[in-house]
This record gives sequence, structure tokens and C-alpha cells, in this order.
Amino acid sequence: MKRISSGTTRRRRAIDELDTDFLTTLEELDKRLYAVLSKTTRYRNILGHEIKRLRSGSAPEVVRALLLQWEPLRREIKRLAHDL
Repeated sequence: MKRISSGTTRRRRAIDELDTDFLTTLEELDKRLYAVLSKTTRYRNILGHEIKRLRSGSAPEVVRALLLQWEPLRREIKRLAHDL
């Protein structure tokens, strides 16, 4: 196995102020992406449950009414995605 010479390796350096700002930006983006993912997963679970209800014979009007109560969650997902 070849050894990599020390001249070709990168050295870690202390984070300067510019990198700290960049890191803060990336952390905020990560939080926003997590929020979108969390809300979307929740809505997907709700949809899955309602699909099961339809397949088991529930009236479509009932399922539509139940899904309308989750409309604010859909709007929040849309807003969060738009903010990215």
C-alpha cells in the first residue's frame, strides 16, 4: 500500500468568521429541510391512513372531509418548501 505524502493532504484549520457565517447558513437550511421533511412525513402517514379507510369501504365524502381538516398542514408544507 502506498503512503500518501504529507504534502498532498489537507490540513484542518480553525474556522474563521467567514466560515462561521457559512456554517450558520447551512445549519439554518438544515433546520428548514428537516421541518419540511417532518411535516411531509406526517401528511404522508395521514394520507396512507385515509387510503386504507377508502379501501375498507368508507364513503369518499367522509374521507374528503377528513382530509380537508389537514389542509393547514399542506399549506404549511408549501410555505416551508417555498422558503427554501
